[in-house]
Amino acid sequence: MINSRKSTRQALLYMLMLYSISLHAQDKPVSGFTISGNISGTKDGSQVRLVDIEQQKIIDSSITQNGAFILKGHVAEPTTCWIECNNEYATIQVENTVMTFSSPLKDMKLHSTTRGGREQSLQNELNNLQRRYESIYTYAYDSLKNKLYSSAKQKEHLMKVFNEAQDTYMNIYVAFGLKHIDSYLGLDIIFRNRQKISKDSILLLYNSLPEMLKGTDRARALKIYASENLARKGERFLDFEVCSIDGKPFKLSDIKGKYIYLAFGSFSCGPCRKENRELAKIYGTLGKQLDIVNFSLDVNRNEWETAAKKDGVVWHSVSDMMGMTGKIKTLYDVQGMPTSFLIDPAGVIVERFDGYHEDTIEKITSIVTKKKAIMVQY
Repeated sequence: MINSRKSTRQALLYMLMLYSISLHAQDKPVSGFTISGNISGTKDGSQVRLVDIEQQKIIDSSITQNGAFILKGHVAEPTTCWIECNNEYATIQVENTVMTFSSPLKDMKLHSTTRGGREQSLQNELNNLQRRYESIYTYAYDSLKNKLYSSAKQKEHLMKVFNEAQDTYMNIYVAFGLKHIDSYLGLDIIFRNRQKISKDSILLLYNSLPEMLKGTDRARALKIYASENLARKGERFLDFEVCSIDGKPFKLSDIKGKYIYLAFGSFSCGPCRKENRELAKIYGTLGKQLDIVNFSLDVNRNEWETAAKKDGVVWHSVSDMMGMTGKIKTLYDVQGMPTSFLIDPAGVIVERFDGYHEDTIEKITSIVTKKKAIMVQY
């Protein structure tokens, strides 16, 4: 009888323990994010994609029903993404929490409303500060692009409006990053605009970061940028070892006796792709004097390979697969794309090109065919 009561008590205790564990499991926060959204003006069955901009990958996708959709997933850290639908997009800061998104389909980037975690709240604050100027320069740009002006004077006025609005937009952007450097969004802003800030200030900003941010790729890249020697025109190039597109080891200093055109770009960069096609036209005639090295900033290998094939890249195509925060990109002070360097046979950087311009190829050809450099041993 005593043993029977003891067994009953043990059974009851065991059931209570299981019940407690069950309650605890129900109280445990969900690991991941859920975005409940609505895009008015979409047809049923329209695809909505959540795209990690940096990693060039789709995190999740959904189909609209009466404009509504749901996206789910998990991010390792707060991540800047696009919500894309029918060639429209809006930027959001995805965190592992419950989020909401609403927007008309037309001009989503200007009219979307998102609610979520701390990073999205900061993004909303920034949007409120910037959107007036974004609307102004977008209108001016569209008017210039579609030639919606009746005179040279009106065109000049539109260009002035565009430049002033865009400058104000960027000043607000950088100031916001400086004010909120203790956030992922603020850190990202400073990283993208590091050339506008002194190295001493960047080091002070880095030292002020919370420990969780100091361990991010962007913070490490900022520290490298501010504390190490960068590639500069008039100085010797910085050597590096990476892999080529066919998986073979590549070292920049292995190229000897020629000029080198080192170009940083990516699949999604239109001017980079145009430059590739223009380089393909001259490579046959300059191949004995000039070696071209495309340094891909893609982290999606398929996109890297697709761009190289479509653009007729038959020269060196290499990458460290570290994307926008890689050490080599940082040491070459690449902030926009394309950024390119012409290196003479002596190993000296003789020109830096920020962006692609119509006369870039002409300048390269002129230097390579008319200038002679003193050869030195690497």
